[in-house]
Amino acid sequence: MTISMKAYANADDVLIAWQPDSWPTNWVGFQLERRNDTTQQVTTIANRIPPQPGQGPVQPTGISSAASPIRRCIWTDHGAVATDSVSYRVTPMIAADKGTFTPDASSASAWTAPVVAAGDAGGGLEAYFNRGTLMSQIVSRFVNGDVSDKSLHDFLNNLKTPGFQARLYLAGDALHEILHFLHDADRRGSSIHAAIYEMNDRELVEALKPFGSRGHVLLGNGSATEPWVAQELTAAHIEVKHRDLSHHGRSSPSVHNKFVVESDASGRNAGRVLTGSTNWTTTGLCTQLNNVLIVEDAQIAGRYLDQWGKLVAAGDDMPASLKATNSKPTDHNNISLYFAATNGEAEFKPVLDLIAGAQQGVLFLMFMPGQSPLLEALLDRVQQNNIYVRGVVSTVTASKTGDIGTVGGQVVKSGAPAQAFHDDVELPAGVSEEDRPSWAETEFNVKEIHAAHLMAIVHSKVIVVDPFSNNCAVITGSHNFSDSASGKNDENLVIVRGNTQLAQAYALHINGVYDHYSWRAYLANGGAPDQIYKPLDGWKPGGSRAQELEFWMNEPITPQTADQRAPTGQKSPPATAPKKRT
Repeated sequence: MTISMKAYANADDVLIAWQPDSWPTNWVGFQLERRNDTTQQVTTIANRIPPQPGQGPVQPTGISSAASPIRRCIWTDHGAVATDSVSYRVTPMIAADKGTFTPDASSASAWTAPVVAAGDAGGGLEAYFNRGTLMSQIVSRFVNGDVSDKSLHDFLNNLKTPGFQARLYLAGDALHEILHFLHDADRRGSSIHAAIYEMNDRELVEALKPFGSRGHVLLGNGSATEPWVAQELTAAHIEVKHRDLSHHGRSSPSVHNKFVVESDASGRNAGRVLTGSTNWTTTGLCTQLNNVLIVEDAQIAGRYLDQWGKLVAAGDDMPASLKATNSKPTDHNNISLYFAATNGEAEFKPVLDLIAGAQQGVLFLMFMPGQSPLLEALLDRVQQNNIYVRGVVSTVTASKTGDIGTVGGQVVKSGAPAQAFHDDVELPAGVSEEDRPSWAETEFNVKEIHAAHLMAIVHSKVIVVDPFSNNCAVITGSHNFSDSASGKNDENLVIVRGNTQLAQAYALHINGVYDHYSWRAYLANGGAPDQIYKPLDGWKPGGSRAQELEFWMNEPITPQTADQRAPTGQKSPPATAPKKRT
């Protein structure tokens, strides 16, 4: 009897997958253990569900997987301490008397190869994430059951306060690394050039002030930017520029970048850049799901610095010369960089090629992509059903006055209809993507948090292709992957090829989001909660989770058959792919 195991890490989590070579029928689940490879201390991982159905929720700290076995073959460990080298082992568990369990010790796996939870992916690349999907759990703990408007309003206000525990937890590594990037640059006496869609977070503004005349900030037209931001930055002797592609104070077309370039004191020689999806607002840090990518490459950073100057020179316009320059990529060290707006959706062409050429799997997160050719291509791969595909598409609608209509989206998996998840708010009105208010990417109000059951927005824009292959790719940046973003907005889109550590870090990020929302979609579409207590058959060859396990074990992918696509009792709506473009 052999149980094979693999472990993958990013800055925040470790994903562990395991696969037995045979499946005794008396196994009901697994005990999972973590070993600190420096101290040799072994910790039993806690499960998040009780040992039997109907026993109610467990404590926030969970319950030992020795007492409540993990009834699956993939697990994400949120408890690994950053920079610690850790290994994992599973032991099958057998039902015993009176609802207890006993280990099948003779079938325990070997320890995995050591992994370290860290953001550094090598090659001058680092990736970090916040914890937006945990919004509801964190709010519940901090308001102690009081979900009145006043209580939630107070909680949101407290999120603005540096050091507030919920802020630190929700913002996670994203906040820490933005601050670290700025503090390091200031300590070195460097200059910075930032292009930020919107800004209102006090801690981030304060971190910019020490640069004084070495700081240069281009503020976009996001409506969450508050007047004091530019006033205080200017008072700190930072150069502040403004750009509004709408010409009328609207948030669309969007000046949508979120990047900071570090250069030498002269401001001419760039060395590294911070980019990603994270808006510099309290909600961008705490109530949206976002990512931060740091690239230490002089040529790539230099192109960002050059773009900053071009945007300032363009004022509030998108001249043809800028679109022409944007349409030509900068390629260096397996990194391709595009800016939008472009001609003929130039930035989408290499991404479409990567999606079409995927051999094992594609994972993705999208925020309001509209009639995106990239989403269309991904849904084509879903229908082909010959690779592993998992994704979440997040959507919001709102009235033209900014009142929220709905928050929701779809979870997507290969060979299966898309499943909707949503929480409707009181107002059903909606507007088109082109006319959407800035709320769609910025502020939650009390009504929304209450009525939407504290549900956060998936704001990350990421596609990962074949993360276990040397031909892997990560596509990310500020770009929403939509037609309108390509043709009208200021955006940046980064393609990184061949860095498996980075690809796996982003794949873990996406998988955690997918698991979070697919469970909600499953319940919303008629799924039975007690399905998680069913036997392990779904993980066996031919089971409904077999393809998922094959992917994370880096094995050939078996197409999903019709009876594998959803657990018994689940009602799936028809897929809602974008209309074919002509």
